[in-house]
Amino acid sequence: TEVNATLTKYVCNGAVGATGATGPQGLMGPNTPGTFNHFIGEQFGGGVIFNLWKDAQGNEHGLVVDIVDLGSSQLWSNVSSLEIGSSGQSDWDGFSNSNAITSQSGHITSAASLCSNSTNGGFSDWYLPALQELNTLWNNYVHVSRSLSSITGASQLIKTNYWSSSELDNLNAWAIAFFNGISFSNSKTSSFAIRAVRKF
Repeated sequence: TEVNATLTKYVCNGAVGATGATGPQGLMGPNTPGTFNHFIGEQFGGGVIFNLWKDAQGNEHGLVVDIVDLGSSQLWSNVSSLEIGSSGQSDWDGFSNSNAITSQSGHITSAASLCSNSTNGGFSDWYLPALQELNTLWNNYVHVSRSLSSITGASQLIKTNYWSSSELDNLNAWAIAFFNGISFSNSKTSSFAIRAVRKF
């Protein structure tokens, strides 16, 4: 009864075949769940993207690293013997850590304040990355370095120690050696390099 002698041109009366494989997500468009509009190594938001994720609503977010160091020899903070505590010890939330550092009683200068006061790229929401944010930057070193090499006025991440905003205790904070990607704690009075990041 499905065949209309006037309209029907083809009839398939065979067995139902197996369902084919789903194609690559990258070919399905930018709004498909699991795909992104941006990419690691993209020049965007005043710097270079080094991390991407989506929230529960499917909104895209990322981390951007500045195209230059803000210093090569900066103390973690002039407040070097008082513990901030849990508000400055997050391994993943550098923005909150940086606010805690700059709000600490007696604070005058710090690696975090150099980042927070930066307006590089036309943005004013830079901060000193938390330990795991800095580790993520290290893990995407190749993509970021390739992009930085094509940006006029940019400087490469150098083979030195970079401060994170993650405090360990009253005397020490976390850093990562960009010689080999190893994280370590050191005295807040030590002088290390600084590279700011921001979120979008």
